Amino acid sequence: MKIFVKLLLLATLLLILASCKEAILQGKTDALDRSLPDETSFNVRITQYIDNRQEYYLEAKKIERFNDRRMMHGYGVSLTTFDKNNQINSTIQADTTIVDDARNIIFANGNARMTSPNGSLSTSKIIWDRAVDEITAPLNVTLVRDGSVLRGESLRTNSKLSFVEMDKVSAEGKIKPEELDW
Repeated sequence: MKIFVKLLLLATLLLILASCKEAILQGKTDALDRSLPDETSFNVRITQYIDNRQEYYLEAKKIERFNDRRMMHGYGVSLTTFDKNNQINSTIQADTTIVDDARNIIFANGNARMTSPNGSLSTSKIIWDRAVDEITAPLNVTLVRDGSVLRGESLRTNSKLSFVEMDKVSAEGKIKPEELDW
């Protein structure tokens, strides 16, 4: 029995000494991959306020936050904005979005659609500079207003679609002579 206890103590001592090798404790690790998000959430609704007024809410199937870059990537997104009277200003829907809070810009990509009381537009990419309320769609765009359809490229407007500038425009519908701005 004494021999068994001595062997058990010896085995335990050897196990302890073998597990405390300095080389294992001083091992090198790779730097953290910066492409990984700080937070990932599913089926999210985020509301942004300015003072006590709701500025917008964003609903998404998936959100990835990058806190150090002040950036958020969303998938399956609907973004609803509000005016100063807390009325719906516009809604942007897209397959993916990037909210860049550092530059105050929102990028909507893939089946991007924007609706407002003044009409709707469809394209594959929308860029909204919130600081100056300027929306650009650099690719092919379809704009529907009052039953008329405009198609073109390189759209520039605001979140209310109160004015529209486009290149290479074609149209379907009826217009009044006073609406022409040559």
